[in-house]
Amino acid sequence: MKTRYLFIVARRVPMTFATMRDTCRRYDDIDVILDRRHGQRRRLTLPTAADRRWHERRSRKIDVVLKQLGWVVVTQTADPAGGESAT
Repeated sequence: MKTRYLFIVARRVPMTFATMRDTCRRYDDIDVILDRRHGQRRRLTLPTAADRRWHERRSRKIDVVLKQLGWVVVTQTADPAGGESAT
């Protein structure tokens, strides 16, 4: 299995992003990105027929660490058969 690492850096720390990006550039299994999110997408609490999402896509644990440290690491493991798992 091959493991990839995704460093997500908060927008409020651009110097951390630049440093991590420059440091990790030489590693093929590491990507460094800025957090692109801008808050909750669902702003209105209008009643809907059914919520089709199986689960919340945003992890509260990742949000908390990102807010506290300014960055977080997410790992993605792919097996040779093509399946992927992100944690």
